[in-house]
Amino acid sequence: MAEFQELIKNFDRIRDYMRQFYIYGFKVRNDFDSRSARTYDNERRRIESWLGDYTCSSYMTKGKQVYINIDSKTVPENPLYAAWKSKSFTDNDILLHFFILDQLTDHPRGMNASALSDAISLTYGVAFDPQTVRLKLKEYESLGLLCSHKEGKNLIYQMLPPQFPHDSPLNDTLLTAVSFFQGTAPFGFIGSTILDWHDRKNTFFQFKHHFIVHTLEDQVLLQSLTAIREHRLIDYENKSFRSGSISSQSGVPLKIFVSTRTGRRYLCLYLPSLRRFHNARLDSILSITIKEPWEDYERTYEALLANIKRCWGVSFGSGRSRLETICLRLSIDEEKEPYVLKRLYREGKGGEILKIREHEYLYTGAFFDTNELLSWVKSFTGRILDIQGTCEPAILKVTRDWERMYQMYCSEEKEETNGTV
Repeated sequence: MAEFQELIKNFDRIRDYMRQFYIYGFKVRNDFDSRSARTYDNERRRIESWLGDYTCSSYMTKGKQVYINIDSKTVPENPLYAAWKSKSFTDNDILLHFFILDQLTDHPRGMNASALSDAISLTYGVAFDPQTVRLKLKEYESLGLLCSHKEGKNLIYQMLPPQFPHDSPLNDTLLTAVSFFQGTAPFGFIGSTILDWHDRKNTFFQFKHHFIVHTLEDQVLLQSLTAIREHRLIDYENKSFRSGSISSQSGVPLKIFVSTRTGRRYLCLYLPSLRRFHNARLDSILSITIKEPWEDYERTYEALLANIKRCWGVSFGSGRSRLETICLRLSIDEEKEPYVLKRLYREGKGGEILKIREHEYLYTGAFFDTNELLSWVKSFTGRILDIQGTCEPAILKVTRDWERMYQMYCSEEKEETNGTV
């Protein structure tokens, strides 16, 4: 029987498991149908070994429900970083790690793979094939732990100098900056790892709006940013949260959008097959394959900048090029409530605002998707005298909500009942 291990090989599976069971917190063991119940138990124990006291459980009619319970203002760093710091390795991997670093520290001028293999055999009494040592050296060079140079026909490997020398007068200042970085920036687990190297913890900063779950998307984010920087096409797999279906799509990544309210991140792409822009949630992207360069990248990016002005949020509409217009007639006393008018100008996303009579203003805007601004429209409830728009379903949605509110709170029948009571 295979032993349980905390280390992981397939991060995509653990990412999906952590999100579905511990972060959303609405699934139980019987809902885990992708693999066996033993796999569920192994994944649960693995995550609980990382998160410690942050995991909770309760019982529902369906069974035992597990979830994460964290007050982001009380934790020094994101506990989900532990998932990135866990990786499977063999006995030889861990032996070579210490043997190589120990020998190269004693030989600052560097060594080639054959000499290093001989030194390991003589010093530690463990024989490794030179090719095995050479592959490990190449891996560490790609990770930025070592550097190499040619001396004749030999490739010499050396230790890289530390990025943060312990005796540097800037050391404490830099680590303070790293403490802030690990809690606010994408790829914050890198800052957390640097603090681990120096045996330090974040003791300076607390974050009120700390969207810890989005670190699970950082691998997808890194691939997206790489494709954006290199102006390349990508193929990506997207999983629908509603239906569970998986679809494949090809596009040109252009920007990353981040919600200031939820922290949710979106990859903005141009889809050549549909000849339109599209936003995909990073947490729904399963994998990304970077393809060939997109020759028309600059023109495509300029077209995106022109279209973004007509996006209220992240939606580019249903695919039709026609914009949807909305008009609001609002009652605003600009003398007693100037802040309301200022808010209309500040949040109106470039819509036209006209004063049509005393204490009455007309707001007109044209956007790709009227549905995205309905929440903003409802925030002016009580001041809206009339609402019109080209998207009738969206207008009906908000007016029906107002009608239901009126029936609940302001109808004559309600008033009579309250008067009787």
